[in-house]
Amino acid sequence: MIPSVRTFFLVSLIALALLAAGAGFTLRAPLERAFVLWSAGRSTGLAIDADRVSPIDGGYEFTNVTAHTPGGAVSVEAARATVLLSGHYARIALDGARFVFDPDRYRGDELERTRAALERFGAPDAAFTLEVDGATLTIVTGVVPVPLLAFDRLSGSLDGPSTLLGYFVRMQLRDGGRSYPIASHSEASADGSLSSAWTAPVLPLGPFLPLLPSGDVRLLGGELRDVAVDDGASFHATAQLDDVGVALGDHVLSHVHGPVVFDRGGAGTRGIAGMLDAVPFDASGEVHDLAPHFAWLRDGSSDLRELARLTVAIAGEPNVRSAHVETTAPGLAFGQYALATAHGPLAVSILAADPQEPTLRFDTAIAGDHVISGGERTSAMGLRTGAVAGVNGDYFDIGRTYQPQGLLVRGGELIRGPVDRAALAIDRAKRVTMGEYRLVGTVQVEDRVFPVTQLNDWPVGYVTVITPAFGKVLPPAPGTTFASLEPAGGDGRHFRVIDVRPMNAPLPVTFGVAFGPRTQAALSAGETIDLSYRTEPPLDGAVAAIGGGPILLRNGAWYEDKHAPAPDERNYRWPVVALAREADDRLLLVAVDGRHPERSVGMMRPEFAELLRRLGAVDAMALDSGGSVTLVSRAVGDLNVSVRNVPSDNSAERWVSDALFLYSSASPPSIVPAQGAPTPVPEARPTP
Repeated sequence: MIPSVRTFFLVSLIALALLAAGAGFTLRAPLERAFVLWSAGRSTGLAIDADRVSPIDGGYEFTNVTAHTPGGAVSVEAARATVLLSGHYARIALDGARFVFDPDRYRGDELERTRAALERFGAPDAAFTLEVDGATLTIVTGVVPVPLLAFDRLSGSLDGPSTLLGYFVRMQLRDGGRSYPIASHSEASADGSLSSAWTAPVLPLGPFLPLLPSGDVRLLGGELRDVAVDDGASFHATAQLDDVGVALGDHVLSHVHGPVVFDRGGAGTRGIAGMLDAVPFDASGEVHDLAPHFAWLRDGSSDLRELARLTVAIAGEPNVRSAHVETTAPGLAFGQYALATAHGPLAVSILAADPQEPTLRFDTAIAGDHVISGGERTSAMGLRTGAVAGVNGDYFDIGRTYQPQGLLVRGGELIRGPVDRAALAIDRAKRVTMGEYRLVGTVQVEDRVFPVTQLNDWPVGYVTVITPAFGKVLPPAPGTTFASLEPAGGDGRHFRVIDVRPMNAPLPVTFGVAFGPRTQAALSAGETIDLSYRTEPPLDGAVAAIGGGPILLRNGAWYEDKHAPAPDERNYRWPVVALAREADDRLLLVAVDGRHPERSVGMMRPEFAELLRRLGAVDAMALDSGGSVTLVSRAVGDLNVSVRNVPSDNSAERWVSDALFLYSSASPPSIVPAQGAPTPVPEARPTP
């Protein structure tokens, strides 16, 4: 049972207990009705009324009693309340009590306010017992209250001094002609505080439907089984979904079953399953953006909405055969589904990111942290840098230097210069730009000016700037001259030549400029040069950028990229991967497996563009395809990223040059904790 429902009953009972305390502990003689009610109401902050207050042997009898909390969230009517007094002890019995709870008016502080009133109003050693038998409870909503839920056969007792309340309650939820028993009691914790425990063998969801907001996502019915709620220092609840139905726009989830767990502000599951329209469906993960009390029922959860949005996108695909969705981190969802096409089956993996989520950010990683390397697996880069999800990146010099062919910006720093084809850049606001970039710059030595043509590229054609990010060693390159530089002043433009050497043998990497065979440049140690370079268009605000291509979609339509890499792959059906932007700037990373005829045959570029458009993309750019296609994410119950698709190189992950990742600063999953050992870190470099 949700926290607000388990609380309202206690508040209502305490309201009557306060009435008795007011009459018994401070007014030990018969007084006028108005003064009794005024005293109780002023001391408790509750609105209390009764038709008559009469002294009886050992106490008082109140006729036609009403009481409600400030704001009217909880109210109670009783035909009679009998209060028996003995010293600082009061025993209160209610006859014909009718409790009403209005969640629209619930503020969440009612119980604490009442407990504080007890401490303020009662004597230090005051104690009481409140007994209710055969009462009813109704939950209402609306400006003109309309009954939503009805409980009867409500019985129980409330005991305590003012600082520690103990109780037990039994009641039955009415739904049509059936009744569903609910029980609750308080338990003492090791520190002396009390926690509440609620249990119910079965709870129908149908009666709760009017409490939920109307919209594209609507609960249709079903049951909760084995409900157990522990509301102590840390709220915890478990239940089993049974035959639950949910409407998602024009699609329906049906026969949903499996375990769910609720924690303060969150909910999660290791796995629920059902049918999405007519195909098998399962989901897992957890969310932590549930507002307190009843507000999350009204306002919903942004992470659950993102998961529902991804589910709807998958359900809208033609000939879906199975579907799976899960949460990865706040603002990030993962989905996987199978399609049947005329050309064979397809296996599609998706990461859907909300750029407005403040704990989520993009960045890139490069193999071995250097442009020149032995390569590194996408999963290894993700593990090494603490990513929660990502995909492989640019085309690269496979099997040799593993340097990426195009642009790379990591952590806002330009690591590799662009080439004459597409790249994507992501700025601090997580806006994505897809286009072509070029490097512009000059090296001026006295009256000689040379154009800078590349950054951290090898071998050198004309003039290339080399930074420590290049690698550890500059390979031999006959005809090339390398000038090591150091800053000369603080303007970032003037540098002093430390050393000039022909590249006839390997050299340790330092910051400098390499002049290729086509450039006749004569420099000497001690000279001062003017060096400047930048990208065009500027990348000043970019936190991450990565090369790739081709551009597949522009403004929602197929784009024939004239500078597409590997143009012969356009009409070849094989593994593909892309980053796509939706109209509202949400981002998708999508991978389609290939070369597995029994599972996934892959897609041609125009086919892939159409799939991305169906998923909602308006702009999209491909990344390195074929055996490089790798999508990783943190699976539910794991602490690290792992490969989620099936790469095509004998189903083994390929060593690549760079990758695009998502990182989360949110706390790691706690409702569905990691199980077993974390995913092992794969070897980072290929064997000879």
